[in-house]
Parts: sequence; C-alpha cells; structure tokens
Amino acid sequence: MIDKGKVKNILVTRTDRLGDVMLTLPLISCLRKIFPGAKIYFLVKKYLKGLLECYDGIDEIIYEDDHEGNVLLKEIINKKNIDLSVNVKPDFRQAFMFYRLGIKYRIGTAYRWYSFLYNCKVYEHRKNSDKHESELNVLLIRNFFNEKCDENINSFRIDINKKDELKKKLISLNKELKRKYIIVHPGSGGSAKDLPAGKFSELLKTLRHEFKDHSILLTGIKSERELEEKIISDSGSADAVNLCGELSLRELLTLIDECSLFISNSTGPIHIAGILNKKIIGFYPNEKPMHAGRWKPLGKNVVIFSPESPDDDMNEINIDEAVISAKKFLNS
Repeated sequence: MIDKGKVKNILVTRTDRLGDVMLTLPLISCLRKIFPGAKIYFLVKKYLKGLLECYDGIDEIIYEDDHEGNVLLKEIINKKNIDLSVNVKPDFRQAFMFYRLGIKYRIGTAYRWYSFLYNCKVYEHRKNSDKHESELNVLLIRNFFNEKCDENINSFRIDINKKDELKKKLISLNKELKRKYIIVHPGSGGSAKDLPAGKFSELLKTLRHEFKDHSILLTGIKSERELEEKIISDSGSADAVNLCGELSLRELLTLIDECSLFISNSTGPIHIAGILNKKIIGFYPNEKPMHAGRWKPLGKNVVIFSPESPDDDMNEINIDEAVISAKKFLNS
C-alpha cells in the first residue's frame, strides 16, 4: 500500500499525442484531490508547452525533449525528490529510470515484460478495453486509495491579452471573423478513421447556407492545408476561412474557447474543446480501439456520429443528421 504521508512530490508521465495528454488531465486532478499538499510534476513533449502552461493543477512541467538524452533527464528528475511516479503511457526507458532512481512508489501496468520495474501494479488491459481513456488513466491510482475520484478536471486559463493578439494576427492574415463562428477540423493526423473529405464538403455547404450569421473556420496542421482547400472548393464555400498551419496550440486553445460549435474527427483538438466544455459534433469509427466509447471528448455537450453497419464505413454517416444536431446546439 502507498503511505500518503510519505508522498510530497509526484511525477506523471505522458509523452505521446495531444489527445492522450488531454485525457490524462483527469488523473492530475484526482492526484490533486488525494494529495492536496503535494507538488505535481508532469513529463510531456515540448510541443505542448504553450497549451499546458495555462492549465491549472500542474505545479511544474518537465519537457522530455528539452534535455539531451536520458542521462540529463534522469538528473533533472532526481533533483525533484520524486516519491510517487505514474507511468501512464507504458515506457521501458522511463520505467527503468524510475527504478534506478529508487522512487519509492512506481505505478504502472502489470502486463508488460518490464512490469517488474513497477512496485505498484495495475491489472487492467487497455488495448481492447470498453472503458474511456480518461477512466483508464484514473484507474492507475484509484485502486490504491479510498478517496472517490471521478473524471472532473481543472480548467485552462484563457488570457484576455492572448485573445487580442489572436484577433490582430487574424486581421494581419486578412482573416477577420464574424463575432460568432463554427470550427470544422477535418484532419486527424492518422489517429483514427476519418469522415471522407466529400462528406466534409457536403457539411460545409449546408453549414454556410443554414448559419449565415456565423463564420466557418477550418483548422488543422500545415500538411492538411491542401485537403482543406479542396473541401472548401468542392463545397462552394469561398468565404470559409482556412487556418491550417497558421495557429500555435495556445492560439488554437484561444480560438476554440470562443467558438459556437466545434466539429471534428477523432483527434487531439476535439479534446481541447471537450475540456473547455464546448458544443461538439464528432465523427468516430466503431472499430476498437478507436471507437467513441474509448476516445469520446470530455464535456457535457457532445454528439457523436458513427457508421451503422459492421463494415465501419465512414461514408455511411448521414450529414443531414449532423446538421440537425448543429441546429439544436446553435438555437439553444
């Protein structure tokens, strides 16, 4: 058992994709509830810097790729006097490092060949689980403590100055927005099966017709810009605003915070929208482990569309039904 009185410094590690990290935040909040006086460190990739720096609940962020090699990272972590580590994404190098550092309590999965390096093992298979990712993350610590933990989370701090800076940037790009806007995020970076581009063109055309008082924005990474230009062209929506590759994660956070509706495939930014409790329409396959039961965004205002047939063909998704949901959201 873990002696809570001996835990003063906690390290949580999640060094992979944006969505995975966003769904680890409930674990951070749960640890804060269990250890209100402890210092919580979060080890992540540096590309998340601008985003996580404005998230409440983390005392200090350590960026894995900020240090040249595992030796230096080991020295940095050793200076933090960590008492409890939670290896959320199983990683041999990290597990071995925490073992060599002599961290008193080392939490990790029981089903890896190197699981002997953890002295607090969690017996839960993740790959084909029906549980939500955030629940699986919280389960890493729930079995060791009596406190009731749920999937509640802290919030992001949205700086008013950052909002002004973003508005000025959009004006400089000749992309000034209406006061109300809808964000459409067609790409997924290969993290899941996507709604086909033709379906997004159909959606864009209808949104533009139904919601003339809203700007329609498309967001994504630079490599998706050509895809989104095609979606805009095929939809006849020349006035849609393509912001692919134009925004940092911090700017995307600020943009999402004030949107009327966020529409997306299963990908990292949909989880930013979920944490901000935005109105969301998501397109998800049924196939494990990509299904919505595992990767649905957090938040209370979420509608998910998935194929109905066993073939899991994303072309089957009815865009008219998505538009009906958009109307309900925007007229409520």
